[in-house]
Amino acid sequence: MQDDSKKASPTPGDARHTQGRPSPAEVDGRDRTATQPVPARDAAPAKAVPDGTAPDAAAPDGAATPLARRARAWARSAGRAVRNHRAATAAVLLAAALCVAAAVAAGLGLVGGPDDARVERDAVAHAPAPDWSAGAFDVAEDLVATGAKVRGRSSVAGKLVVAADVTFQSGRVRATAPASLTYERGASGSWRLDVCRLDGAASFAATGGVSRARIRAGVGAILAKADSSAGGGKKSLATLYQDADVTIRKSTFDRRRQRQDVRIRLVRRHGYQALECDVDASFSFAAASGSWELRKASASKGARRASLSPVVGTWTGTFQSQDASGARCFGAQGRTLSITIDALSDDSRRMTGTLDCVAHYHAAPEQDVDASDGDESVRSVTFEGERLDPADDPTDSTYAFELTTPQDARGTITVIVGFGSADDADHAVARVTCSHTSKESFLLIPYDATATYTDAFTLQRS
Repeated sequence: MQDDSKKASPTPGDARHTQGRPSPAEVDGRDRTATQPVPARDAAPAKAVPDGTAPDAAAPDGAATPLARRARAWARSAGRAVRNHRAATAAVLLAAALCVAAAVAAGLGLVGGPDDARVERDAVAHAPAPDWSAGAFDVAEDLVATGAKVRGRSSVAGKLVVAADVTFQSGRVRATAPASLTYERGASGSWRLDVCRLDGAASFAATGGVSRARIRAGVGAILAKADSSAGGGKKSLATLYQDADVTIRKSTFDRRRQRQDVRIRLVRRHGYQALECDVDASFSFAAASGSWELRKASASKGARRASLSPVVGTWTGTFQSQDASGARCFGAQGRTLSITIDALSDDSRRMTGTLDCVAHYHAAPEQDVDASDGDESVRSVTFEGERLDPADDPTDSTYAFELTTPQDARGTITVIVGFGSADDADHAVARVTCSHTSKESFLLIPYDATATYTDAFTLQRS
């Protein structure tokens, strides 16, 4: 008979049954064995796994599904593989990226497109020239495409669109304009250019300065600019210098700064009167319009003041006639008269120079003679001239000067030169008056006798 008071050792199956049976505390919801709550093991701070992936705090291994546990295990294994085989992993990733890029390119239709060299040739051959019109100081020349550079490619509605910068050139201007070339694939698989058009505004640059021809043609605008800078006057400089002779004394082109500086000499003659001035002008090239623009201009001092500069120089006289206080002496006929006017004052009221002539240093002859003892050729005699008022001018010229020579014991020489007249703008004459005083007597009474000879000449510029 068995002793029921003895308990048999628990079997493994009993242990399982015991573990699966709830405790009395669990039944009534109270833990009667603990005075403090025990922190759950799974609430400890999560540790990062070696591959840098944080564990799933919301789903501990004990509560995770088998699929989740397998995914985390695979991730940890993959992390260890990446760490242990970095080079192989990079190669695999690069290959994958190239495959993706190739697939995208094939999808966009770029694979097999025309190469850059062909696109650039097409751009030079087919790109239209940008809009450009020559300004007042530009030379009207056609812009011709000379080169191109591809900037990028894209696919639009199954067509290939290539962006390029096209360069155009004329004799003095270079332009760069953006262009787009659209290609489509033919049935044979080859690429055909469909459209080539400009895709924006051009930018211009000067390769040469303002031409001399355009400077001469634009003198009126340059003088108007100088007038506005100086405040103008009774008559505009453009009016005063209409039909003036233009000489370009200096022209400097600064390619880096896209500037041009010029100096112009203007001379307008009317008879023996002249207007003269120097004008300095500066131009700048506008990259947006492709034209030269006049920035500023200024005229030299005295630009509005007329001068008699055309009379400066050497004049040769041809004998015409003589007036004398008694009988005449034609000793000056066939002899040289030369008047050299070296300089004029700023107001054209005074002049200086030298004189070569025949001086009559003798008493009056008994009758008219071809020559007399005492006719003497004088050379390089200096003179100073003063402008005569019209009432004092015996030559009836528009502009007359009286030239006075240094004193001489044998006599005096005075010359009056006249330029222009109401009837002849080219009129030029000279009157050379010589006075000689000699000792004479009457009834044995001595006295001074003065003989005066005035030779008239026409003048020609030497």
